[in-house]
Amino acid sequence: MPTLPYCPSSHGKFHTRSRDMSGVWVFKDGLVRRVENPGQDDEGSSAGGSGGRRKVLVHVPSGEVVTSYEVLERRLRELGWERYVNDPCLLLFHQRSTVHLISVPRDFARFRLVHMYDVVVKTRNVFEIFWRTERGSTDRVE
Repeated sequence: MPTLPYCPSSHGKFHTRSRDMSGVWVFKDGLVRRVENPGQDDEGSSAGGSGGRRKVLVHVPSGEVVTSYEVLERRLRELGWERYVNDPCLLLFHQRSTVHLISVPRDFARFRLVHMYDVVVKTRNVFEIFWRTERGSTDRVE
């Protein structure tokens, strides 16, 4: 049975000792995530030693890479998602037929992997996350 995170530090991190949950739990922007190698960038940038690859959100039916919130909002509207309340820090999208809410930071430069997964999970088979190389080619993230 996995152990729960413990030992809070002054940097908003919890360290774990269990083999199946090793790593560091990081609290950032109101979200918690587990980081396997805390010294590496979670976005897969060249600074993280990934050879210039980074993860991108792709609209699968069209093959379009989400490069801005205009692209994301257009694709979400096609699926029946609507912009929800005007929040100064977040863009919120709601689908009337569900209880789901997609929240992303208002600044696209802060759009991270955790936000991409939120979109993928709530729009099954429509969006996927791919590796994008410096040359512009994409490979599916497994």
